[in-house]
Amino acid sequence: MPKKPIFTKEQVYNKAFEIFKSEGIEGISARNLAKALESSPAPIYSFYNSMDILKHELLENAKQLFLEYVKKERTDLIFLNIGMGICIFAREEKELFRAIFLKESLGKRNEVIREFRDLIKEEMLKDGRFDHLDEEFKIELYLDCWMYAHGFATLIATNYFDEISDEFIKTRLMESAATMLYQRLENYKK
Repeated sequence: MPKKPIFTKEQVYNKAFEIFKSEGIEGISARNLAKALESSPAPIYSFYNSMDILKHELLENAKQLFLEYVKKERTDLIFLNIGMGICIFAREEKELFRAIFLKESLGKRNEVIREFRDLIKEEMLKDGRFDHLDEEFKIELYLDCWMYAHGFATLIATNYFDEISDEFIKTRLMESAATMLYQRLENYKK
């Protein structure tokens, strides 16, 4: 008769997600997970043939959660919703934001950040207000907005602000976007 499992796949995943949030994706190993579950690594492999499968699942779920924040309609402006989503994600999911965007890692960090950045770019391209602009202008504006929103979100995630409201986030993003757009248009005319 096979040995009864010590824990469920859901328990393994939940513990892995905790580790992911606190140590980043590079903290996910059979040894770390087994230690956190107070067992040997063997039972973990009954649910996940490799740690890469588990890491992939963790990243996919983190991306989906992130996209929920970025796609949420807070205003009628897609661009603004994306910026607000990044910042609110940083406020409400500080550890996850830090694990994805701020932890030092050995190798995959830039790839993961690029994936998240590209998800944002795809959403930004859905904003029809920019359809008439040439590609170079849109890319430069996108990069400006990405850098500002990411920097602002980083300040939020690292507790630069004690408490920050959605309205404050919205106001700061609107003011910075207006400035960036004005500067881009001025440079574009030259």
